[in-house]
Amino acid sequence: MDLHKCLIVDDEELARETLSLLLTGVECEMAKDGNEAVAKFEKSLDDGNRFDLVFLDIVMPELNGHETGKALRKREKDRNIPVGERTKIVMLTALNSPNDVMESMMSSQSSAYLVKPVEPQKLRETLSKIGLKIPK
Repeated sequence: MDLHKCLIVDDEELARETLSLLLTGVECEMAKDGNEAVAKFEKSLDDGNRFDLVFLDIVMPELNGHETGKALRKREKDRNIPVGERTKIVMLTALNSPNDVMESMMSSQSSAYLVKPVEPQKLRETLSKIGLKIPK
């Protein structure tokens, strides 16, 4: 399935902008923290214009990636969105720590993870593994 709309959540503006440049042809919205991400995600559900994918940084102030992912999944569950139709979540981390990654993936029911800085080839491979591709 082509990736049409994504939400990039990272407290570092450069990281958000860099990732969006790798996603040419994809409508990318940005959030600087978990609270902003939850608000944008909820609005997309309310508008019926859902995100195909959320990139979610693990380490952020206030609401971290673990907590944000849980909050996004709760919003979907509260709206009775079937598990197979829920938005894909890819966790982002600068820490290449297996424990952090596993905790994040389990707590947010994420689909995959990427280590920052994100490499173009690794991005394409990861998207392919979760059934998405960047449109040409």
